[in-house]
Amino acid sequence: MPFVLKTVNLFCELDYPDCPEEDTVYACCHPDQNKYGFIGDEIILSTGEIINKDDYKNLTNEFVVSHSYAKHSRYRGKPYSVGALARINNLGEKLNGQAGKMYKKYFNPRWKRNPLFNNAAQALEILYAFERIPKIVDKMLKLPTAPIVVYTKKEVKGTGIVEAPRGLLIHSYEISDGLVSYTDIITPTAQNAEDIERYCYIAAQKLLENGQEEKIRDRMDLVVRAYDPCISCSAHMAEVKKAPAEDWKAKLAEIKEKASPIFIGVGNRNRSDDGAGVELALELKKLGVCDIYLESELEEYKILWKYKALRPLIFFDAVDFREAPGKVTLLPLNYVLNNTRLSHKFLPFISMQMRYKDLKNAYILGIQPESIGEGTKISRPVRQAIMKVLKEIKN
Repeated sequence: MPFVLKTVNLFCELDYPDCPEEDTVYACCHPDQNKYGFIGDEIILSTGEIINKDDYKNLTNEFVVSHSYAKHSRYRGKPYSVGALARINNLGEKLNGQAGKMYKKYFNPRWKRNPLFNNAAQALEILYAFERIPKIVDKMLKLPTAPIVVYTKKEVKGTGIVEAPRGLLIHSYEISDGLVSYTDIITPTAQNAEDIERYCYIAAQKLLENGQEEKIRDRMDLVVRAYDPCISCSAHMAEVKKAPAEDWKAKLAEIKEKASPIFIGVGNRNRSDDGAGVELALELKKLGVCDIYLESELEEYKILWKYKALRPLIFFDAVDFREAPGKVTLLPLNYVLNNTRLSHKFLPFISMQMRYKDLKNAYILGIQPESIGEGTKISRPVRQAIMKVLKEIKN
């Protein structure tokens, strides 16, 4: 115990960087008897909501992303976190004994916003476990030997939840005619994946803005390992590259060289810079450029299915990349559809109706808006960006 207490002091007193820090939702088991613990029949969220274990899909909402073999999860369209930090944030006030004293000594609001404090939360839980172990062992030694239970169920389904060290673990099974006919296992790492990527993005963007590019990879390492993911996810390193200025021009030229693109303007012309994509498409139409369409024309003319030959699709739109107003970026459409950090709502039927091979050959040419407030006037930097894009496409 003296060694455990020193460990808690060490990890709770570390000077954790304030990058990244941003609010998120925390989810964990809701233990019975209003105590701290690792099992229960309900899931409690930091929002105060309670979800029954059988309704776990209301929390996880799994979906496939193009860049990973692991599914991702979002609760109400946003990432969430599970693990020691989730348990401490949701249940920490129920800790007693030495763990309770340490919680009151060290816990502060930064634990709710900074994933690096998961290290401190894990240390607190080690102390909690060491205090519980002797009591559990004494109780187990008094239990009578239980007989092996005879298996009788032939048609049944059920879901179990438990807190693994990494976080909420969900197993759901259905048995038909005595055999397992359906299995759904949702691991903590898969639930954390979306928030891990989000916090890596936050850290990289802030360091980039502060001129500390050399710290980006190291900080991303810290974020990933703070979540304590399974080894297959923790061991892969990100290669940090800085895109050269005006890189979108080279990408656009490369796409045009392979095949003639179809251009589609997206946005709302009544919300200032949000109309940039539509404005760009209309200007190209005036110049006589072929295969230019507006968002409103996609369904009317069946644009996605009109061209049987596989041609690249390039969508024009205002996208908030947290860059300087007027910055132009050209990215695969899949990246934008799967990236929750971009304050951007894309056409809801695009990802549902496009064939996979078309989706892989689709891009978004995004312009960083200055404002998307009410009004029809496009800001000067965005207007200048539109002119630059017009020039490149016309050439």
